[in-house]
Amino acid sequence: MKLIEKITYITFGINIVAVLFYFVALPIIVMTVPYTFDMIAANKGHNPYNYIMTIVAMIAAFHWIYCIWFLFKYDKYSKSIFPLFLFNVLYSPIYFYRVRIKKRPLRNKINKLKEDIVKEDKSISDDEFIDLTRNNIFGLINLWISKESQLDYKKNVPIAHVSNELFCQWEDSYFPNLDGFRQAFNKEELEILSEFDKAMNDMIGKFSQDLPVIEVFIETEEWKELNKKVIEIKEKLNTVGNIK
Repeated sequence: MKLIEKITYITFGINIVAVLFYFVALPIIVMTVPYTFDMIAANKGHNPYNYIMTIVAMIAAFHWIYCIWFLFKYDKYSKSIFPLFLFNVLYSPIYFYRVRIKKRPLRNKINKLKEDIVKEDKSISDDEFIDLTRNNIFGLINLWISKESQLDYKKNVPIAHVSNELFCQWEDSYFPNLDGFRQAFNKEELEILSEFDKAMNDMIGKFSQDLPVIEVFIETEEWKELNKKVIEIKEKLNTVGNIK
């Protein structure tokens, strides 16, 4: 673990302690301990309590700034941007827990394919759009086939939860009801892709909790079952179309 990651885990814990103290413990102390405010204001605020709380507040602020930096670098299209700015240090531990500890899928991109279809972007030709669509879909299929490619993905993007990304990227790319998408594939290919989509949905439905990390996931019977299905899907596509 890198030094900055160790620091952020420490500031995560301090942020939680600070929030619990200010919003839970301090009100209780004020109500139960006489002269609390007198002690806090002693020596015009130049006392150990205020010094410690200033340091803690600075650490919590650092953790919040880190979460903002992380969001804009890796998760900038997440809806978390609103509570993170609105509630700052109150929400930053929640955000950190979700993206760094639970490793939910990050939203660092708006799917380009979806934008092009919905907005009917005229900046590329129809042939270019078809190639883009096919390469995107077939690239995901090839990624699903190769255990090595999935592990390389993890090495290249260490913060990514690759197991989740395998499913999320397919969901972000597969739009069988949109005309632009359907024009990129022949009838047989669309039927085969629908078969693969069903297999993906059936598989994700078997997990009641988050998927395990990719190093563990690729050793599960579920992964092996779906990997076998993907190989079958690619063989079918090779017989009816042109997949590289």
